[in-house]
Amino acid sequence: MGAENECLGCGVDFDYDEGACPACGWDPEDFAARGRYGLAKPGHGEPDDDGDGGARGPPPGPGGLL
Repeated sequence: MGAENECLGCGVDFDYDEGACPACGWDPEDFAARGRYGLAKPGHGEPDDDGDGGARGPPPGPGGLL
């Protein structure tokens, strides 16, 4: 039993298990196969290699943003 959802290409409801959207051709399998839905960027979420090892940003806790 497939999931009937809106097409991310055009918004038409269709069954994702049946392949591409009949209205615009958008394919959920191709979308998912691009790894993290094509949003991954090299270096994002990885530690810096600048060697200082220091933390960045405000300290944790409720007073950290004041």
